[in-house]
Amino acid sequence: MTMENNLEEKEITTKLKLINAFTKNKDIFTPSRGNLIRWYICGPTVYDSPHLGHARTYVSFDIVRRVLENYFGYQVTYVMNITDIDDKIINKAKETKMEVSEACKIITKKYETEFFEAMDNLNVQRPTFTTRVTNYVEKIVTFIEKLMEKGFAYESEGSVYFDLVKYRENFKHPNFVNESAINEETEELENIYKKKNKIDFVLWKKSKEGEPVYNSPWGEGRPGWHIECSAMASDLFKDGLDIHSGGCDLAFPHHENEIAQSQAFLNSNLWCPYFLHSGHLSIDGLKMSKSLKNFITVEESLKNFTPRQLRILFLNTNWWAPMTYKLESMEYSKKIEAKLMNFISISDSFIKNSEIEDNFKNVTDQDSMILEILENTKISIHEAFCDSINTFKVLTAILNLITVIHQKIENLSIRVIYVAKQYVVSILNLLGVVEEKKGFDSLDQDVLKLVCDFRANV
Repeated sequence: MTMENNLEEKEITTKLKLINAFTKNKDIFTPSRGNLIRWYICGPTVYDSPHLGHARTYVSFDIVRRVLENYFGYQVTYVMNITDIDDKIINKAKETKMEVSEACKIITKKYETEFFEAMDNLNVQRPTFTTRVTNYVEKIVTFIEKLMEKGFAYESEGSVYFDLVKYRENFKHPNFVNESAINEETEELENIYKKKNKIDFVLWKKSKEGEPVYNSPWGEGRPGWHIECSAMASDLFKDGLDIHSGGCDLAFPHHENEIAQSQAFLNSNLWCPYFLHSGHLSIDGLKMSKSLKNFITVEESLKNFTPRQLRILFLNTNWWAPMTYKLESMEYSKKIEAKLMNFISISDSFIKNSEIEDNFKNVTDQDSMILEILENTKISIHEAFCDSINTFKVLTAILNLITVIHQKIENLSIRVIYVAKQYVVSILNLLGVVEEKKGFDSLDQDVLKLVCDFRANV
């Protein structure tokens, strides 16, 4: 039974809504296959160490995934790609004294390993499936060939482009940004390769001297960035997705071009109905990024702060909202962590020091008040989860509950302390903040021992 089911007696009819970049609305979430969710998330381009901007995105969507699975009871197939063919990787390889193709392999292996180690350290669950671009080149070529057969792609001087004008004549398309925005990649390539339309983007890049190359019907080259994700997602989810996610910086051109390719490939106006974009993480007023060289690596951050403190930092800002990294925010996260852990520790102390008779005392007015506050907290948290998984409201509700219990704990019955503590721990476990104990908890073990001793004495 999921935690949502426990609230059915309250007749709460709130439905889960998600902030959807595809429609620019907060939409009721309705997967196409009942409680099954097909989710594709854009993974990292592995050319440098993972930084806190990556942590913000992947921890945030780890939280969303946990809530969908363990609160709402969905079965999620979560697919993430690794981009190991890219201009940035090639440029880094050229800085070495090695042969470029060999250097690319060494670089991508090193930083892919670093990425997963960082995610493991941050308690981010592994994807159901992970795909690498280098393992998918043949299938990417096949995907491009299909687009050409349908008339939505064309070859020009060894490269292949997607015909956006023809696509827009046949399909509805989203605009994640203003229509006048120009794809920087398109502008750069326009001076090199001949295209039908200025807005067309590359699917297959003709090889350049010194770059890694792969065979194709159009000659040696390598896949374009956007086609990689469309081909990999369609290989695992043949007829479309339920959720596609990534940082908000991927909205245009990457996600917009992905949608175009995939709609044309499937001959469908709806490849993926829900796009979830995490907000930027800024530092000193600028987006934290490798290109700006203003990033803090996950490894560096974990020298000063715990994974739990970082997760609390991200919980305290909703996944879709922009946030600013500063030391004051981290200090506040440490205070929240201390308050949460202190509550659990004090509650455990009361429970462990209780007597068997304490469990049979009548409920007092103080107990009734706390139980009512607890029930209202459950309702508030349910509504917050339904409100696009609003973790700021969830965390606030938990902290408010703890504050009230702290004020009254000396006068509360053991059962009330136990029930409140168990609920708090269950929510923190759900969010990946703490691990729930397996088997009997401390109170159950103590009660069992006391009952056994009592029976033995009788």
